[in-house]
Amino acid sequence: MIKVSSKSEVFKNWVEEIDGILSKTQILTATGDQMEYSDPHFQDQMKRLTSCALRFTDMPIYPINEQIAVDLLWDEIENKQEEQDAASRDI
Repeated sequence: MIKVSSKSEVFKNWVEEIDGILSKTQILTATGDQMEYSDPHFQDQMKRLTSCALRFTDMPIYPINEQIAVDLLWDEIENKQEEQDAASRDI
């Protein structure tokens, strides 16, 4: 668990929003196949990430572009798969 040390509520809220999206990312499609870029779930998650704003009083800033969202999603999927593989080896 990562503890955020900063006092910025804007930053904390942004990190929590991104964490919530990534944590709900599935590693398999609805049909049980490996996740693909073209899958509706992947596309929805990508849109959610790119819509995460740092919500300042004067205007929101959207720092996550499509490429960053894709990279974050693939990283999340890869790490979930590795965790799942390690758990299945321990059984």
